[in-house]
Amino acid sequence: MYENVDPENCHPPGTFCEELTHPAGNGQTIEKAVIMEHRFAFFYWLKWANSLTDNGTLVQAAPTLVTIDWHRDLAPTPEQQQKKLLELDQSNLSDVANYVWAQFDQTNDGHIFCAIWLNLIGDVVLLKNSAEEMHETVYDHEENKHEVHEFRSPERFQDFLIARDDKSIFFDIDLDYFIHGKGKRYYSDNFKRYSEEEIKEIIDPALPVFQHILPKIDGMTLAQEPGYCGGITNSCKIMEVIHKQLFDNDRNWQHLS
Repeated sequence: MYENVDPENCHPPGTFCEELTHPAGNGQTIEKAVIMEHRFAFFYWLKWANSLTDNGTLVQAAPTLVTIDWHRDLAPTPEQQQKKLLELDQSNLSDVANYVWAQFDQTNDGHIFCAIWLNLIGDVVLLKNSAEEMHETVYDHEENKHEVHEFRSPERFQDFLIARDDKSIFFDIDLDYFIHGKGKRYYSDNFKRYSEEEIKEIIDPALPVFQHILPKIDGMTLAQEPGYCGGITNSCKIMEVIHKQLFDNDRNWQHLS
């Protein structure tokens, strides 16, 4: 396996990461990573969690993951993989990227529990389009407790989040949330992209849930997942609406403009 020429500063293939002003308007910066396959979000959560720890700016045990996704993406981590994760050299980002690419579940639904296992993220709050509302408690390799809260109702998702006292959040969006029906190899009869108006009902900086989330973001991941969006055109059109909702033409946060 070939190592990246700059193993401490590289990014996985097919990703785009850029630095933005912090949405709290405090003069600091955060990174926003756009990834094709959702499992590579793990790479950035690891990178950001370690950076927060190294810089002494982590203000809670581990950042809360707030994620919006059609799927649950909560596949459990097999015992053998748990062992390999503990052996991973987290300072070698080339190794991390290769491991995520080659060894994570190729259906892109195992990355969240892998991140929990290493305590890279704390609690998980999920807005989803599949399965019923669920809540469970899981533990990482040091027996720290993590709560996983799953919602199908945007209103209940909002009410739950704004009642919390999160101080550090990794904000994650899988674009396939904005699809009616289900698809990959087989597409349901009602499969179609959300309308622009429907997307704006979920992604709106004026909503109380975004007023809660945005000032506390320590990193943002956006998964394009064109296979689940009905192709790259659908994925890009969804991304365009989300980006316009959150940012102006100069990549400044809309709520700070």
